[in-house]
Amino acid sequence: MHATSCDFRRALQIASEFSDRVARGSEPRSGSRFGAGVGGEAPSARKAGAPNSQSTQDARARVLEALDAAVIPLDEPFFRGTDSSVTERNRNLRLARNRVKQAEQYRSTERENDFVRERPALVRQMRNKKAGDASRAVPLAFDEHGDFVEPLHGRIPERQALQAKLLLQQGLTGKARRQSWCGLIGRRRDCFSGNAEHRFYTLCFCENRYCPVCGPKSFRQLFNRHSRLRSLGEELLKHQPGDHRPRVMAKLDITTRNLGEMPSAAEVRRFNKDIRRFFRAIEKRFGISRREYGFLWCCEFGSGNTNLHAHGIYVGPALPQRRRELSKLWAEIRGDGSRIVSIKRAKSFEAALGHALKYPSKFFNASPARLVELEVAFDRVRRVHTLARFYNPKIEREPGEDGNTDAGHCPICGDLLLDAPGYHFVADLQREGRRNADVVRVEANRARALAESPP
Repeated sequence: MHATSCDFRRALQIASEFSDRVARGSEPRSGSRFGAGVGGEAPSARKAGAPNSQSTQDARARVLEALDAAVIPLDEPFFRGTDSSVTERNRNLRLARNRVKQAEQYRSTERENDFVRERPALVRQMRNKKAGDASRAVPLAFDEHGDFVEPLHGRIPERQALQAKLLLQQGLTGKARRQSWCGLIGRRRDCFSGNAEHRFYTLCFCENRYCPVCGPKSFRQLFNRHSRLRSLGEELLKHQPGDHRPRVMAKLDITTRNLGEMPSAAEVRRFNKDIRRFFRAIEKRFGISRREYGFLWCCEFGSGNTNLHAHGIYVGPALPQRRRELSKLWAEIRGDGSRIVSIKRAKSFEAALGHALKYPSKFFNASPARLVELEVAFDRVRRVHTLARFYNPKIEREPGEDGNTDAGHCPICGDLLLDAPGYHFVADLQREGRRNADVVRVEANRARALAESPP
């Protein structure tokens, strides 16, 4: 390699040309015969510094300026995109900080301290929790011969024992086990404060639909949950501009043909599907939009018979039935001779809703064999159905409607209520001096309401 002497300015020009141009393949790459390449024109020369300056710092700065002006980075769009994403990220962080500042005025220092104090207990409780619903993980009730285990002998009532064994014979082992222990056992619940007087227990319930103990509770929960539809029903009864059809709130009953035997769960599902088809046909035949009405229904059987039918509440434009229009349409949908449809005006929304959900109160005095037949017919079948505007409504819920938020706290002091593992008979828990947490909570709320009420 042959090197020729040159001054610093000439060396800088040669370095700039190397970084921007591509040498022609037909010309040599040394000497004074550097020609113009195919990479574009040379950049315009910047104002040079003092010609006699040999400072290393000035030379480095001039080299960097020449390179930046001559070379266009291939990944320049990438840097531009990165700059924009950084800008958006900074904007989001700024908005998040503003939201935190706005929420600071609603914070409670006392409650934050409670969370810090309760966190270890909560983490320990969640770590020890088994998969599934702990409230239904009851002990075994039957041995390999289908007889009750030893702890249940002499403790389970005769009627409850008969219903549990009939459920076991029908193959509903889970429901049979829960039915056996329903109301007999409970779990210890201790207050986190450590107060010896704040010791409670919670009962274990089977939650079966036709349990004489759990059925009424299920009815109350369903009634409270669907009573929120009252405001939507009042909205559907209002007169709409340009629509002069009368609006009604009615009790609508739909019946199937009695075949003389209990329908299976699959036949009950088909019945519910036909009701949906029935209302789709009503929409087309009578020109009713799904936004103009709402319908809720519940399936049941007659007392002591096998007549499957549905009780429902309808709110919307009046439906014609003077010439049996609805009955004829229902007969077309079913195709098996079913044709009975009854529609009557309701005095109030609560009366119509109670008519639709009255199935639990009709069978609790029935025989265990009848209750088991109903459990088998509705096994894994939804009982309450909604259509049109009543389906998944956008209704603001009042405080407390999302569930019992106080169930995990002490009914007396409000501190965290811890769950102790294992089940124990209620009599043993009461001998320990424990009280039913739900009963104490109701009493405390009643006393609090009476104390706050004006004289």
